[in-house]
Amino acid sequence: MTDQTTTTSGTGSRLTYRGAARRLQILEVASERFLEDGYAGVSVDQIVAQVGGSKTNVYKQFGGKEGLFLAVVQSLSNAFIHDLENIDLRDQAPEQGLRTLANALLNILLQDRHLAFQRLIIAESNRFPEMGRVWIESGPEQSRKVVARYLEQQQEQGRLQVPNPLRAALFFHDMITFNPVHLAMLGIGYDAAALEVFISDAIATFLGGHLPRDC
Repeated sequence: MTDQTTTTSGTGSRLTYRGAARRLQILEVASERFLEDGYAGVSVDQIVAQVGGSKTNVYKQFGGKEGLFLAVVQSLSNAFIHDLENIDLRDQAPEQGLRTLANALLNILLQDRHLAFQRLIIAESNRFPEMGRVWIESGPEQSRKVVARYLEQQQEQGRLQVPNPLRAALFFHDMITFNPVHLAMLGIGYDAAALEVFISDAIATFLGGHLPRDC
């Protein structure tokens, strides 16, 4: 690949391969700075000083600090969801498949890096309503779609009764994630044994409403 290969930035401008690599570098540095210091604690000058180049390049690619912040939110959301989207659940029956999804979700969401990201989203959501939309669409909605696809497959195989897979996925996703994540954000959290019991209870509750009646 040469420098003549192009891609598109978040502002719609065309980027060379080298420009795309620089854009990724800016996102990586900005992600670490925003996670550590919050939106108000970071300036474009600080990011440029660490990455090199010029402020003009940042403004050209992202439209300014706010555009860069939104790009960071989307980039981090995509990174967190990547492993979940690539789990192969085709041969897993409902109880095991839901357990695999639950463990995968919590392994992602209880990482220190993700908890820092969640705190950043909450802290800045009032300032940037658009950021909340980007996060919801790139993060929770995508992970719920992964769950919904699995539920739909299980319904097609006659293992579950799920009239509305996406709605059922929302219930399962939030039942699994809400309490563990919010406790962890407060520095409390579950130990491994308690978390396993929590997951088992949530799966049993969910399956109680979605197993075929003759099961």
